[in-house]
Amino acid sequence: MILSDKQIDYISTNLKLYGLKNQDLKEDILDHICSYIEQADNTNFDQAYQQAIQQFGGYLHINQIQRETNAQLYLKSSKNRKRLLSFLELITAMLIATGSLFKIMHWPYAGMLIFIGFVCLILMTLPLYFYSKHKDQSLKYQS
Repeated sequence: MILSDKQIDYISTNLKLYGLKNQDLKEDILDHICSYIEQADNTNFDQAYQQAIQQFGGYLHINQIQRETNAQLYLKSSKNRKRLLSFLELITAMLIATGSLFKIMHWPYAGMLIFIGFVCLILMTLPLYFYSKHKDQSLKYQS
């Protein structure tokens, strides 16, 4: 069975209505469903479409695929965010510690190093830390 553009649009619209928001995932599932329908011996589009959806486990399973994909994408971004946070924490600690050492030794630029360290802490490290905590909490509530 060869699908028309109208039938492909129908499948795409249904996938969007059933909660697929990730465009790449939607295109992949659309491709799998279309391939299954084209491979099927059934000449009735509606029956072939229902069989294809049942192959995926129904619409509830498609929503589960969406949630799992979102979780995996979040974990990937979470790793990158944690690496950046660790790097910022290291830089901030080094600036403040070096500035404190310079202050104790009465060397020049001590105040500037401490100031830059606290600016990094307040404007970059703490907001990223709290953002990470917020995202972790929101993922727990979604699960």
